[in-house]
Formats: sequence, structure tokens, C-alpha cells
Amino acid sequence: MKRFASLGVFVLCAMATPAWPHAFGERYTLPMPLWLYLAGAGAAVALSFIVMTLFVRHSAGWGECPGLNLFRRPAGRLIAHPWVLSGLRWLSAGLFLLLLAAGFWGNQSPTKNITPTMVWVIWWVGMAFVCSLAGDFWSLVNPWRILYTWAESVYGRIMRRDPKAYLWRYPGWLGFWPAAVFFLVFAWIELVWEGGEVPANISALAAGYSVVTWSGMLAFGKEKWLRCGEVFTVIFGLLARFSPTEVRVTAQSVCEACRSGGCAVGDEGGCLDCHECIDRAGPEALEWNLRPYAAGLLIHRPVPASMVAFVLLILATVTYDGFIETHLWKRFLEVVGAATSLRAGLIALEGMGVNLLYFFKSITLLVFPAVFLGAYYVFVGLMKIFAPGGLRDSAEGLAGYFVFSLVPIAIAYHLAHYLSYLLLAGQLVIPLASDPFGAGWDLFGTSGYRLRLDIMNARMVWFVAVGAIVAGHIISVVLGHLMAIRVFPDERTALRSQYPMMVLMIGYTMMSLWILAQPLVVKGPAG
Repeated sequence: MKRFASLGVFVLCAMATPAWPHAFGERYTLPMPLWLYLAGAGAAVALSFIVMTLFVRHSAGWGECPGLNLFRRPAGRLIAHPWVLSGLRWLSAGLFLLLLAAGFWGNQSPTKNITPTMVWVIWWVGMAFVCSLAGDFWSLVNPWRILYTWAESVYGRIMRRDPKAYLWRYPGWLGFWPAAVFFLVFAWIELVWEGGEVPANISALAAGYSVVTWSGMLAFGKEKWLRCGEVFTVIFGLLARFSPTEVRVTAQSVCEACRSGGCAVGDEGGCLDCHECIDRAGPEALEWNLRPYAAGLLIHRPVPASMVAFVLLILATVTYDGFIETHLWKRFLEVVGAATSLRAGLIALEGMGVNLLYFFKSITLLVFPAVFLGAYYVFVGLMKIFAPGGLRDSAEGLAGYFVFSLVPIAIAYHLAHYLSYLLLAGQLVIPLASDPFGAGWDLFGTSGYRLRLDIMNARMVWFVAVGAIVAGHIISVVLGHLMAIRVFPDERTALRSQYPMMVLMIGYTMMSLWILAQPLVVKGPAG
């Protein structure tokens, strides 16, 4: 009887009304039919492709440094001053330890403890925006890198040995697969596991990940593991390729001694954003340059299959996050919960202690990346068909050339899905700064702050989301066209190669907006 009751709970969860968008307490009604929105967005993407083919005939100059070195400006020199950088590192390390302590020993209510808000809202959502729109700020404040570097320094002074020695050479075949696996686990914690909001769980996971990260640095070298295995360095560094800034090392002698291989990736015409070289180069050998947005996503050689999988995994998880809020997901759970043919299996799983809702969410989370990866390689295969003889690279090599053109879509979806979350839930950090442990303190006089829910309304969120998604897909179309001109031997072949990608972009645009609009168009309470 208990098993049937538990199965009934699963069915009730399946039939639950989906949460209304961004917890506004209101439902925005679309001013025109949804199909017209979708058709208009798809037409905008198609028009951008036509404009590119008519007016862009070469990619020369795109991605080249415009010559504005911010280190030559007073503000740039101030930001890069050793005291400022040292202060940021101490602040980051101290905040990291504070969040660990608050999670372990503070109030375990997610809204009364600073750890969940800082981790999920300020750090995860906010850092992605900063890196995408400004530059790779994470590389400066990464607490795992900072604490390990300090430990290296202390070890070197005490033992009088090279503190940067490592135990094994990083296997080339391993590529970015460790980061991809860690990101999939992180996505499951964020999107499936409800325990990810509990402060003690967050601190325990952070402590465990710290051990894994420092072990990887010790085994394969700090910079090598950061570049390939430390998931957040990989993802924030990837998003920072979209940003308008780059750090370039101009001394070739510094790059020749690089052991991480970071400055060789992409052959961008110099050592860009390689932190091993940046650490060893003197101020006279560094440039902090402005560049056009998205220029860092134009590469000169294909990235490995592991990075292709990593990019598509990001796209799949942000799409999955939106999909599980739609009525289609609700309908799927209803059908599964009511299917008599599956009842015995579901009861058996429940009897083994399996949470059925977690189970189906987990399976779906694994399916989405597989579908995205398969679809991408199908369209890459179509590119070779539409441009026969234009490129001798395998489908895998061709996939490596164009996958970075999809990164703006991931950024756009992150903006569309999480901007309101950052602006609303992010306000919690104001009262929690005065009472980080939830112990009733008022250190800075802000514990009585009340959230302003009027900072964004549902109408504004919808239009920002639509604009971001359409803009992201248009930028991806532009990048794809520029990469095709760079990769294929002539303009006609490059143009033909992009027909399948245009279809993919239009379809993905319309699917993304459909997913985003579902809480607005399904039948349900408006309040």
C-alpha cells in the first residue's frame, strides 16, 4: 500500500501546475499570437544570413586587436596595480572560506544563510554575465587557483624545491572531458537535486570539489588542470571569448616555456589569455586590449571533440532548464505516471529507494546532450554535402571549427532565463551580508532590507528574453559565416556550407522562444 501511495505522489508531482515565470505573481499575456512571434524571430535570423551573404565577403580584420591597450590608460593601470590584484585575491579567498563556514555551521534555511545566494545567484549567474560582457574576471578571483598558488609558494620556500612540479604528464586524449563530466554533475545538482539549496550540502560539495581540483593540479600541473579539468575555469574562459577584452603576452620567450599549452590553442596570432604566461610575463610584456564582441570566438584551427561536446553540453542544459517548466514536460510525466505497463517497474524502482521524479529528470538530462550532439553532427555532415570538395577535413574537424559560433546562443539563453533571477533573488545578499550565518546579527545595518519585487515585471522579462535570444542567434549566424569564409577555399563554397547551419539556427531560435513562452501561454491562473 505504501508503494502505491508513493507512486501516487509521483503522479501528483507530474500533474502539478508549472511554476509561473520568475515568481512575479503575475502572468504576462502575449500581445500577439505565439506563432507570429516565432515566425518573426525565425525571419530575423534568416534575414541576418541574407545580409551577411550580400555584404560580407571576407573575414580579414575580424578578431584582430584594434590597438587600444588599456594598460596605457590610467584606469587600466589602476585596475592592474599589484595592490588591487592582491586585494581581490585576499577578498576572494576570504569569501570562499566564509561561505564554507556559513554553509557548515550557519542557519540551514536557504533564505537565511548567505551561502546559497552567493553560490547560485551572485557567483554562478553573475560571474557568467561578467565574463561574457566584460572579460575573464574569474581567472583573477578563482579561489582554488589562489589558495593552491599560495600553498605552492610556502612549499617552495620551506622545501627549497620547484613548487610547480607535477607528478604526471596530462594525457592528450583526455582533452576537456574531465571538465565536461564535472559540468554534467554540476548541472544535475543545480537542475535536478533539491538538496542543492541546503547550505551544508553546498559547503560539503565545495569542499569535496576543492580536494579533487587541488589533486588534479598536483597530479598534472596547476595551469594544465585549470585549462582542461577545472570546469569553472573552462566555462568562464569560454564565455569570456565573447567579451570585448583580451590579455596578450608579447614576449615570445615567455610563451616558449609554457607548459600548459594554453597559448597554442586556436593559433590566434599570439599568446591570448594564457594565465601561465601572464603570471611569468613582466608588465612590459603584457597588453590588455579591447576587441569587438565575439571576436575571440573566431579561431584558426578546430577545437578537439571534447570541447565540441562541452559547448553542446552547455547549450543542452540551458535548454533543458527551460523545457522542464513547459506543459509538454508536465504532460510527459502525466503519461508516464498513468501508464499501466510501466507501473510495475516504477513501483520496483520506488521500492529500491529511487525518487521517481529525480529518476526521470536525470534520464532526460542525459538525453538532451546526446540529442544536441547528434543533431549538430548531422548538420555538420550536411555542410559537407552542400559544399562538396570544399574542405578535406573530417566531420569531426569541421565540427571543431564551427562549434564556438554557438556560444552566443548559450550566453543569450543564460541572459534570458536568469536576468530576472539575478535582479530579484540577488537582492538577498544585502540583508545576508549583515547576517551571513543567519544568527540574528546586523553587522552593517542592512538585515532589515526588504526585496523590491517591482524592479522587473513579466512584460519586461519577456521582451528582454526575446531580444536576447534573437540577438544571440543572429550573432551566431554572423560568426558561422565568417568562419566559413575563413575555412573554405572560396566564397561560393562557404555560402553553400552555411545553408544547413541557417536552418539549424532558425529552428533552434523558434524552439527556444517556444520553450520560453510556455508559462505565458498555457492555461492557468494569472496570479
